[in-house]
Order: sequence, then C-alpha cells, then structure tokens
Amino acid sequence: MFGSDRRLSLAAAEPSEPELATIAGLAALLAAVPSALMTVGVREYVPILALIVLVTLAVFGWGVPSALNLYESGPSAVALALSGLGVVTLLLFWTGLPAVLATGGIVLGRTQLDVPEDQRLALAAIKIGAASIVLYLLLFMIDLL
Repeated sequence: MFGSDRRLSLAAAEPSEPELATIAGLAALLAAVPSALMTVGVREYVPILALIVLVTLAVFGWGVPSALNLYESGPSAVALALSGLGVVTLLLFWTGLPAVLATGGIVLGRTQLDVPEDQRLALAAIKIGAASIVLYLLLFMIDLL
C-alpha cells in the first residue's frame, strides 16, 4: 500500500452522454447560482440565465462531443481554447460564462492526459481552466462584499 508503484491518474476515459449531461448541469449550476445572487431582479437575471443555458448547450452538446472526434491534437487544442476563453470571459464574470467554458476545457483536457504527445496541452488546459474557475469564484465573493 505505502510502497507500491501505483500512481493516482487524473486521466479520464471519454465521458458517456449521461456523465457529460451531469457535468454540464453542474457547470450551469456553478454559473447560474452566483449570477442569481449578483443580479438585482428577474428582468436582469432572465437574459443572463438564457445566455448560460445557450453556452452550456453549445459547449457540452456540440463542442465537447465534436472535439472528442477530432484527430491528433484536436481535442487538446479545443480544451486549451475553451480554458482560455474561460480566462478571457473573467472580465464578464457576472455572466457565469467562465465557469461553463473552463469546465468544458477541463473535461476535454482530462480525456487527453493518456496521449503522450498531447499531455502538455491537456495539462495546460486543465490548469488554466481550474485557475479560471477559482478566479471566477473569487471575483464573485469580492463582488458580494
């Protein structure tokens, strides 16, 4: 147990449709709840919620499944792009988009960790996506104060 050569692996197999739907729901929830707490009324919140739903459907209904079917470094490049978009949208953190985009990048990055030539891109996507989510939550907490 303590002296074994087994390592904890972050690599994940390609998520099934129910798993992807669950992850998409959690990402949308991570985006929607803070946005609800930051907006003043229903009139402000409904367009933001619609944007969250549309982006979640685009990322997890089309983007991630399509990227998984790409060859060579395609999935890792898309993962890095999604995580990068998560960072860029931190300027609009009240929309909740960083949570959805970065989660998509993390999911795609995790699927590519076992591909040796894509491992660096995948790790970068995971780290940038995680940093984006942490910064998103920090900005949300700062905004509430």
